[in-house]
Amino acid sequence: MIRTLRFLFWECNSIKRKHLRRCFFCALLLSTNALGQNGPPPGYSNNIDEQMAKMQVQVRYGGFLGNLSNSRRADINSAITAVFVERNRASKNVSAGLATALAMEEITSPDYLRDQLLDVLTRDELLAFDEFEDSYLQVQLRNNFNAQLTRTAPGLRETNKELVLEILMKHMGAGQAKETYSGGSAVDESQRQLRALMAARSEIVSQLEDEQMREVEKFLGQIQSGLFTSQSMNEAAN
Repeated sequence: MIRTLRFLFWECNSIKRKHLRRCFFCALLLSTNALGQNGPPPGYSNNIDEQMAKMQVQVRYGGFLGNLSNSRRADINSAITAVFVERNRASKNVSAGLATALAMEEITSPDYLRDQLLDVLTRDELLAFDEFEDSYLQVQLRNNFNAQLTRTAPGLRETNKELVLEILMKHMGAGQAKETYSGGSAVDESQRQLRALMAARSEIVSQLEDEQMREVEKFLGQIQSGLFTSQSMNEAAN
């Protein structure tokens, strides 16, 4: 389910672009500080993938790690960093034509990371991790829906925009999808998302006048197109 949601809002993910700029700035600081010293700075590693992964983990999971006990933080941080190193290397392989984008989707999914942490986290820590993930994904998904809606439906009034967002999150939000997803295939999940979109559209139609609904249709059509493309990709992979 998560890989489908990622497809919907990947290109308009302003949060990720902001984090990328932050990582680049941090990397620049590391390099300039190193130039001013005779030897490598404390904690320096020749493994660029690991250095970048550590910064990415702090940006993405710093809030979760900060709530852990000191005795547990290092081990869990290391486990998450290892997955980010794997993601970065996979991304390079995709760019070099050595791996497919479909394989990259699996590695970058939250489910993949969670699976790698099952043997590391205690039961309470796993519950805290799930709560952190759900909250983060909900905020991220709503922000990206909002950005996409603003771009594709500029004539939509602000009150109606909030209405559309609330209805979409009710039917297609990460938490709702997690509850209804029964562990089927990626194709099944694409179909479930299409049904959720149609249910959201029916509710929106009943609450907006025709002129405002025409604005929303452009936005919903874009989501539907993305879901059809995702479903076709998943069917071809099976």
